[in-house]
Amino acid sequence: MTTQGREAAGSWESLAPWDKAAEWQKAAPEIAEKVMELATQHARHRWSLEKRLAEHVERMDKRIWMTQVFGLCGGFLSTVMLAIVSWHYADTGNVFPGLVTAGAGAGLTAGVYAVGRALGKRRIDVNAANAITQIPHDS
Repeated sequence: MTTQGREAAGSWESLAPWDKAAEWQKAAPEIAEKVMELATQHARHRWSLEKRLAEHVERMDKRIWMTQVFGLCGGFLSTVMLAIVSWHYADTGNVFPGLVTAGAGAGLTAGVYAVGRALGKRRIDVNAANAITQIPHDS
């Protein structure tokens, strides 16, 4: 292949789809309209998929946010209730069961908080992975 042939192939590869269609119109006008129709259908389909993906991501972000708020409120209420129960045990002279109740409750509350944080972090990691793996279809 000559240098000129490589330049022509390289320049064709670097053209945008609409520029390729214009070149195609010059070279073969009888099929250029069909090529433009296919390119338009492809673009509309891709835009539709991107819109659906954005809507899905927005719904999932809202659900994760609601889950984290619910977990935070539940953890707060749980901690308050455990403090009340532990105080009651201490008032009745049973200090060790009160400490066990408070410690177990605090551990479970921390576990719920950690799971909520992990879900939030996983969502961020999935968004980053999707952004990296999406390859634009320019050609």
